[in-house]
Amino acid sequence: MELHGSHTFTVRFDDEVVRDAVRVFVIERTMREQKLKWAAAGLVVVAGVVLLFQGNFTLALLAFVVACFPALFSAVVWRAHSANAFRRYNRMTDRRAEITIDAEGFGINSDLGDGRLNWPNVTEIWERPLSFMLFSGSSAFNIVPRRTMPQEVQAFLSAKAI
Repeated sequence: MELHGSHTFTVRFDDEVVRDAVRVFVIERTMREQKLKWAAAGLVVVAGVVLLFQGNFTLALLAFVVACFPALFSAVVWRAHSANAFRRYNRMTDRRAEITIDAEGFGINSDLGDGRLNWPNVTEIWERPLSFMLFSGSSAFNIVPRRTMPQEVQAFLSAKAI
């Protein structure tokens, strides 16, 4: 789908939108995309149970500790992204920003500053019920709330979303 003209609209970043974006990012990047690590952790738990029944308590404990690594990694990623996102949006005086989306890219202007990213630099777009997440790297993303977004822009971003 092609976007005609430039569309500028004001958005508000509420806690629900930010929390949803961070949650889905953590689930997707550290769980769904890391299924092999979680499967390996499950096998290590099974090995720990076997070691426990064999009476090898030290190795069983070590196996259970190692099996916790994927969950610990997910918790660290969640904490880091949540803290960074909320810190950024809480620094805004009224948590509002002006978004401009056109055929070349998108721009954000708020009391924290302004920036622009062209579509070739956007690596992924995730569509959420409350927002769109526009990625410029594997873990760098901008949240664009949908509430005040024009329908034409929503359709354009939906067509680009994975």
